[in-house]
Order: sequence, then C-alpha cells, then structure tokens
Amino acid sequence: MVMGTIPLTRLAGMNEHFPLYSLDYFLDAMVELEIEHIELWGGSPHLYVEDVTLRQVGGIRREIERRGLNVICFTPEQCVYPVNIAAREKDIRERSLRYFTKALEAAAELGTDLLQIVPGWGYRSEPVGEAWERSRDSLQQLSRKAEELGMTMVLEQLEPFESNLVTNTETQARMLREVGSDRLKAVVDTCPMHAAGETFDDCFQALGNDLRHIHFIDSDHLTWGDGQLPLRDYLNQLSKHGYPGYLTLEICAERYLLDPVGPLKKGLRAVREALGQ
Repeated sequence: MVMGTIPLTRLAGMNEHFPLYSLDYFLDAMVELEIEHIELWGGSPHLYVEDVTLRQVGGIRREIERRGLNVICFTPEQCVYPVNIAAREKDIRERSLRYFTKALEAAAELGTDLLQIVPGWGYRSEPVGEAWERSRDSLQQLSRKAEELGMTMVLEQLEPFESNLVTNTETQARMLREVGSDRLKAVVDTCPMHAAGETFDDCFQALGNDLRHIHFIDSDHLTWGDGQLPLRDYLNQLSKHGYPGYLTLEICAERYLLDPVGPLKKGLRAVREALGQ
C-alpha cells in the first residue's frame, strides 16, 4: 500500500486513446467509471482547435458539465501535427503561435485554467542554442497571452527523440527561469522522466512548487501493469512530497485504440489497489 493519502478524486481520465470513438462516447465512459475530472486532448476528431470556433467549444463545455464532469487541463495536439514553437522557419513558428493562442482561448472557454505545452525542437544540424532561444521567445509571448486570459501553461519535458531542448528537469527548470513568467509552470510525464533517469524526488528537488501537473502512466504510455515503470514507488514519492495536484492517466498506445475503456479500467483498478481504496 502507498504511504500517505492521495485521494482518488484527484485522478483524471484523458481521451487521447479514444480517437476512433466520439467525444460523447468518451464522456459517457468517464461517467460510467466514476471519474469526475478529465484532461481534454485537443485533437481530431474531438476538439482540434483549428477546426472549431470558440462558440463550438462552448457547446462542448456544456456537454461536459451536463454530465457533471470537470476539465482540469486542455492539451492540444502538438507532437503529431505541424506545430513547433521553436521552428527555424518563420511561417511555421508564427502558425504555431497562432495555434497556441487559440488553444489558450479554447481552454478558457472550456472552464479550465491550465494548458499543457511542449518546448518544440530544433534541427539536429544547427546549434541547439538557436532553437532554445526561439522556444524561449515563443513561451514568453504565449505567457503574456495566458496572463491576459487568467491561464497557466504547464511545460512538459520530452524524450530525446522528440526534442533536443527540454528533456529533463534541469532543462525544464532552466526554461522556466529564463521565460520568467508566473504563467508558465511544469508538468511531469512519467515516461520522459524515466527516460531521463529521474524520479519524482529529482523532479521536486529541481522544480519545487513549479510542478503543477502530472501525467501518470506506465512505460510507452501503457496502462499500469502493461509496462515496466515502478509506479508504486512513484506514488510513494508523490505522497512523501505532499503533491496536491491531479494525476492524469494519459494512456495513448495504439494497442488500445479498439478498446479504450478496458485499459482505463485496468489502470484505475491498479491505482485503487495501490492506495488501498
């Protein structure tokens, strides 16, 4: 059993592995599984920000609230689509800034004050410092928009094959310092954390109170029990540090696309057993 107390009410479901099913199907599944909080993945066909108006987003919010659900974070798709806030090409970077500006507006319309963002990436054939500066400048611009809307962005580290900018808590903390905005905090995902050879003890040491959100899944974004991560140890570390935020079960492996509810049930059962609840 995990020491301390992490209430199950702080668990959140996510729709990232539901793209073959409607958003209504996902929302109904959350009600059936008695999950009150959701982190909404903003991808097609559910809510891709370039394809919807803010009025349509308002309609989605009403469907969410009608079911008694609460959006705790909006995570627009930004790894698969052509979005890169550190892009060397001016048109790609400007398009990415417009994309995240609208994503911030959509998040506010959904009723959440949290938006997840990644740092982008630079070419491996150029000095990494140039891409770092572009990412920092983009995050500063978006932080000003977040402040205007009363939003907070949470920056996620990526694995080295995904980015050459923010890949561990050291570079994550450095980026937060250089951006210098209270509107930019940190989210930690257990997969890139493990890839960096780190634990939550390391994360709290580097990030402290800037650690605002967590994606809690097994290796390769599998549900608990289908991978190899020491998730029970991670829960103990979170309990020890008194983490007050949400844990999103960000399951998104392709093997689950035809049956997205099954792995979510399995993950919830594992968490409940670990917490003795």
